[in-house]
Amino acid sequence: MRKHLFTYLSIAVIICLNSCKGKQEHADMILYNTHIITMNDSLPEASVLVIKGDKIVAVGSEQLLKQYECSDSNKIDMAGQYIYPGFIDAHCHFYGYAKTNMTCDLTGTKSWEEVIERVVAYSKKDTSGWILGRGWDQNDWAIKDYPTNDELNRLFPNRPVFLKRVDGHAAICNKNALAHTDLAFGVVPGWNSEIIPRIDGGELLVVNNEFKGVLIDNAVDLVEKVVPKPETGEFIESLKTTENECYSKGLTCVADAGLEKEECLFLDSLQNKGLLSIYMYLMLNPNKKSMDYAKSKGIYETDRVRIGSFKVYADGALGSRGALLKQVYHDHQHAHGLSVNSPEFIDSFVKEATNNTQYQVNTHCIGDSANKLVLSIYGQYLKGSNDRRYRIEHSQIVEAADWNLFKKFNIIPSVQPTHATSDGPWVEERLGQERMSSAYPYKSLLKVSGILALGTDFPVEDINPLYTFYSAVYRKDMRHPERAPFLINEALSPLEALLGMTKWAAYACKLDHRKGMIKVGYDADLTILNTNLLKAKEQEAGTAKVIATIRAGRFVYKIK
Repeated sequence: MRKHLFTYLSIAVIICLNSCKGKQEHADMILYNTHIITMNDSLPEASVLVIKGDKIVAVGSEQLLKQYECSDSNKIDMAGQYIYPGFIDAHCHFYGYAKTNMTCDLTGTKSWEEVIERVVAYSKKDTSGWILGRGWDQNDWAIKDYPTNDELNRLFPNRPVFLKRVDGHAAICNKNALAHTDLAFGVVPGWNSEIIPRIDGGELLVVNNEFKGVLIDNAVDLVEKVVPKPETGEFIESLKTTENECYSKGLTCVADAGLEKEECLFLDSLQNKGLLSIYMYLMLNPNKKSMDYAKSKGIYETDRVRIGSFKVYADGALGSRGALLKQVYHDHQHAHGLSVNSPEFIDSFVKEATNNTQYQVNTHCIGDSANKLVLSIYGQYLKGSNDRRYRIEHSQIVEAADWNLFKKFNIIPSVQPTHATSDGPWVEERLGQERMSSAYPYKSLLKVSGILALGTDFPVEDINPLYTFYSAVYRKDMRHPERAPFLINEALSPLEALLGMTKWAAYACKLDHRKGMIKVGYDADLTILNTNLLKAKEQEAGTAKVIATIRAGRFVYKIK
């Protein structure tokens, strides 16, 4: 009898075990033996992550391994690596980067002579049509004056040449390029400064009563608008290459700061065809076509694209002396900078966007005058606490007296830490010592606003978000760690920097319902590193590597 009872009990246990096993839920991917940094206050850390489709379905401990099953190939031992929410670049130029990648790379040049050398080498590979390039910065040269186009005219009399400064707010072109524009006066011998056209929000730089091809801010557009568009097939390949580069750096979402409606719809069409997959938060340029789209279509959001904001320009860049300052430039006593758009236009556009759409308004403001102007205009229509999430892009020079306006009107400072460390060696020349307390005040802005969205502004700066983290925390350029920190009192903590690249960036893009945290129901966008950035020392942070990137539940990059 006891023998039969034992047999019955054994059978019951087996049935029970099989029954329990049958109740395991299916998953498409399980990541275990890992350190998960969730950015979710209710569960800051975990060791197992479960994905089904493109969503996170469970986050927790090893107990989850008993509750979920999947194929052996998708049950992955992460060997102790560190998983973060997919990094978000809150301000960049994805579309423009892809275009730049099809031109002559001038980044890192140490002199105008080196620029010429690269352009000549490039011209031998690309033997016809326009010669385009980007990346030069006279602030990095021993002689910091703007160059002239004399050598370009001599070397390329029969080819148009158009070379953008690193920030895109200045450019130099030769006479052949000018001949394609309304600026043909620049190719006529004997012309004088009295016939130089006035350009609203821009400048044709004149030296010794001569125009030598340097264009500032809106003047750049006069040449750029006649540059032939790249061939569609080649451009799509460049966009795909750009996406792969983003993935290799751990980026899963990019906020493209300023596109025409047609460019946004083109990117969306590529997403729908499966040619691109990185998530895109797209800002529309501020014109009637964009406003009409916003009014008629409203906010457009899919699993890969969100169109729900405008990108407005208030001023230019500090490096080209186009940033609009309250007082004159310390190194140019006759310049305050440039209003790229008039205060009247900005006021009118913000009013219409606020009253007639649910779109965010994100405005480029570098100088303290531009920041004060736009903060005040925002406040006039936001009127106090709100959830419109209007943003100030860059917020580079902001007087302490104006910091409280971010808090008063719930305005988000969207900054790029690598700007501070790139500009650090020369910014005091522009501002003078007395204004340095207003420069790149990231910690101060965070204290008053409670949030700080971080980005790179690539291709103005390097595409790598780990450079963003390093600059934010250590106030140093990762490429020059030997340099002294730049205004170290404005450094962020490691946690604040990570929040700025994940949770706060998602909030600033109105994507906080699906991105920025590792949380059940959120998109399965993950960045996997070999380093715990929350506890890393400076040298460890400086050598951190992306091991893998997961976008929408699938690996899009793995280290080789």
